[in-house]
Amino acid sequence: MRKTTALLLILLLALAAAGCGDDEEATATTAAPAATTVAAGETVLTVAGTAFTMADLEALGAVTLTLEHPKNGPTEYTGVRLNGVLALANIDAAATTLSLIASDGYSFDLAMADASACADCLISFNDEGGLNMAMPGMESKAWVKDVVEITAA
Repeated sequence: MRKTTALLLILLLALAAAGCGDDEEATATTAAPAATTVAAGETVLTVAGTAFTMADLEALGAVTLTLEHPKNGPTEYTGVRLNGVLALANIDAAATTLSLIASDGYSFDLAMADASACADCLISFNDEGGLNMAMPGMESKAWVKDVVEITAA
């Protein structure tokens, strides 16, 4: 019921936004999939079309792990396990690649098999209220900062 109400609210907001401004703004407003209503400025991670707020992620049960960063060495990270979030987002079983996308447009493609095999990969909470990828055993490019979206293909 909560998701239905949230989706109706999002649709109403999208229709209202479509009547204001130019077409590019309307497209940007309606293009982001969301399963929950969020406050302006709230951190949201979209995973295969499912939106997770910080509260949603924290409710999954955060863990704190010391992981080996390829450039920074052993560092403590707090966050949620990537595989747990992927399971909740119902990633297509035929998907072979994950794309980790940052707010600035940077993206890193990762084999789904590598992600699945990484029990300690985290979506970590950063000090600025955003999210970073903590990807032990992977190159530093996989440690995407300010991640906002994960897609599967």
